[in-house]
Amino acid sequence: MRQQITWEEAHLFDYINKIEYMYVPDIDDYQYIVNVSKGGKVSENARKVETPMFGYSEIVAIFKNRYNEGKLMKQNLYKDYLQTVGHLLKYLELDAEKFWCLSLFALDYCNSIFYEGLTIKATPMEQLQALANMIANANEPMLLDFKAGKNKMSVESPVALRFLADAVRNQLEATKDIKPLSIREQEDETKQIKDSPIIVYFAKIFLTFFDTQDHIRQKRKKGANFSTKEMDLVGQLVYFLGLSTNKSWTDVENETLKAFLRQYKDFQYPNNISSVYPEFVVY
Repeated sequence: MRQQITWEEAHLFDYINKIEYMYVPDIDDYQYIVNVSKGGKVSENARKVETPMFGYSEIVAIFKNRYNEGKLMKQNLYKDYLQTVGHLLKYLELDAEKFWCLSLFALDYCNSIFYEGLTIKATPMEQLQALANMIANANEPMLLDFKAGKNKMSVESPVALRFLADAVRNQLEATKDIKPLSIREQEDETKQIKDSPIIVYFAKIFLTFFDTQDHIRQKRKKGANFSTKEMDLVGQLVYFLGLSTNKSWTDVENETLKAFLRQYKDFQYPNNISSVYPEFVVY
């Protein structure tokens, strides 16, 4: 794998493109910044990235810069990577260099959001929507406590609470300028989680990518969400890239990833923002 990647070699980012276009809004006038904008103002350390080649996003431009500057963890292990997963790449008919870029990106993104990221509070709009939805979906009895300084009150009337929920929804629909309701503020501390759900988040990036590849889907058994080879490839990467030191991840026909996916199916991740990349959400 080359030490530097130019825009003439942008095809190496095609697998990253498959993923980020699924999760990042395609908004022409949206200016990505490297770190978080607080209160609608760009922080002093924010810097604009180079204009990417047509067909590629600012996310790819950030990744390209970090690769060329040698800032990516494990990026010098390409030969070891081929020895470790080359047979799986061949079976799944994946381009080794493109998949290596995707692997480095996934690792870099997870590190930037869970270990170096910032936890942000829900926006005013998200808080209002959550309140309205909770009231609408609640079974009686209900209780809403409100506190303003030393003053406190409780609202327990279902009629009053449902009226409040309707009023919130109607006002949100009628509001044309949502910018004040979309401001994100940083929590005092970054919320930390254990490694297992991070591994699941990392794995889902690849499983989502596999679903974009027709030739990979065709290799699956009828009715299967993923093939054994796909799961083995992800398991190998979990160990090879250092997300886990448990060597059982390298076992053939490994059931560990399946167990993790079941266990953390409904895990509530902290509302963290990457310290490096624009927002990128895995469903």
